[in-house]
Amino acid sequence: MSRISPELFGGLLIVAAMAILGLSDNLFYYLEPHMGLGQFHAARGFSSMLLIVPFALLTGASFMPVNWRPVMGRTLLQTASMFLYFGSLPIMSVAEAAAGLFTSPIFVLIFTAVIYREPIGIKRISAVAIGTIGVFFVLRPDQAGFHILQAMPVAAGALYALASMTTRRWCADEPPLAIVTMFLVVIGVTGAIATTILDISPVPRDIYEISPFFFRGWQWMDGMTWVWMAVQAVLSVVAIAFLSRAYQVAETSYLAVFEYSLLIFAALWTYLLFGKSLAATSIIGFIFIAAAGIIISRALPAHPSDQK
Repeated sequence: MSRISPELFGGLLIVAAMAILGLSDNLFYYLEPHMGLGQFHAARGFSSMLLIVPFALLTGASFMPVNWRPVMGRTLLQTASMFLYFGSLPIMSVAEAAAGLFTSPIFVLIFTAVIYREPIGIKRISAVAIGTIGVFFVLRPDQAGFHILQAMPVAAGALYALASMTTRRWCADEPPLAIVTMFLVVIGVTGAIATTILDISPVPRDIYEISPFFFRGWQWMDGMTWVWMAVQAVLSVVAIAFLSRAYQVAETSYLAVFEYSLLIFAALWTYLLFGKSLAATSIIGFIFIAAAGIIISRALPAHPSDQK
């Protein structure tokens, strides 16, 4: 048997990571009735840290940033992105929310043109148009039942794009585990603070009823809730490990295409766990968004800062 190529090995790791993330994100629906958004991030962040710290100590991997300020800036952007992404899950499926998050390559392109004044070319401009059509098909803002909260995953995609850009431009030499550790600590602390504030000073009832999950204070977590949280934390850490290894062995521009398999796995796990299938318009939107991302990743020039 011939030796597997680094590109194929990296691609398989990405697909495995997306399959795991599709499951772990769907497990959110077992947790959502028992806690609020801030408590979810606090419990998830600290549970993941219980796994990462021993791993770092055993392997000797560094989980301390070299330059704290840029890592913190990147972390705050990603934290805000994840608050919006998971905050949207009570009102839409994981696959639909993930489609919004996967608009990040489109926003990277837009921000690159606007902030850094770099030319993007007709091919990538076309990709932005294709991706925008895809977002329309997924969110359907023309429908009577559309709510502005459904746009949160797209806002999450914009913030995630900024986080990705700072990772390449500011944090290229940081230990990967340090970036992950900083994110888990900050999102955990932020979630705990937000939940405590909501517990001490609840929002008015009419605002609370817009999205109870978003504005819920501390809730009691029973044994089964902790089990689901632990399972999700383990799955998330394994997926992060797979992703980190994948980007060590193959080019980012090649591997980015495989990340879109999350849309398939998220929809598959939703169907297997809850028996819910996607609307045809959402599937069409997924295809457009994935096509836009693939066009953008293939059109990007190779650059050392793009290597992870």
